[in-house]
Amino acid sequence: MKLSRLASIVAVSALSLPVLAAPVATVNGSAIDKSEVDRAVSQLVKNSGGKMQDTPALREEIKDRLIGRELALQEAKRRGLDKTPQFTERLERVREELLQEALLADIAKQSPVGDAQVKAAYDQFAARLNGNKEMKVRQIVVASEADANKLIADLKKGGSFEAAARAKSIQPGAKQNGGDMGWGNLGLMEPPLAEALKTIGKGQIGDKPLRSGMGYHVFKVEDIRNGKAPAFDDVKAQISRDLQQREIAKVIDGLRAKAKIQ
Repeated sequence: MKLSRLASIVAVSALSLPVLAAPVATVNGSAIDKSEVDRAVSQLVKNSGGKMQDTPALREEIKDRLIGRELALQEAKRRGLDKTPQFTERLERVREELLQEALLADIAKQSPVGDAQVKAAYDQFAARLNGNKEMKVRQIVVASEADANKLIADLKKGGSFEAAARAKSIQPGAKQNGGDMGWGNLGLMEPPLAEALKTIGKGQIGDKPLRSGMGYHVFKVEDIRNGKAPAFDDVKAQISRDLQQREIAKVIDGLRAKAKIQ
């Protein structure tokens, strides 16, 4: 493991232990708690996925780094660096970030997402996927409707859609990906896009461009397959996180509505 990673774990471990146990060393009278070493060892072993073991050598290395950390902290305080405007400003920013994290955790605790909510959200998600077609699509975006119609006419006479996308599309990234949009399920798309793609057969180019804020889109459907929702267990954790974020957003929106913002 890189030394920087070990140092980071040692620092976090030291910050997270409020209860003192038997000291493993003292540095200018300041004790280094044994439980700090225990916590750092536990984190390292866990994070290594079995590649590291709790050994006397590892504990000695961690102890040595804790001693180095304590020496650095003592010297920084001796120099008055903890009183400088730069330090106090950064410390306040960290404090504010931690307070915000604490609030979000408290909101999540007070408005937990249950298994029934997750399953209901999954069922709705699955219903939108199952029974709908999935399409592998390429697009070319041009600035005007006239350009789009001319492009459609030219492409229907033959030629490479991908090459045309690289040469003519104003879509960011088109020169690299040839207008590739990948696979998309019609049930998850914005209605105008889904309606436009529904009329295009496999291997075909759409007859009419679709207008958006970016320009005029010309589509080619490269492949079509039946949509299928992923297994519940594969997406359960993500759905739970999304629902929890929605609950947090509701609370924040409520605070915004009540606040006097000028």
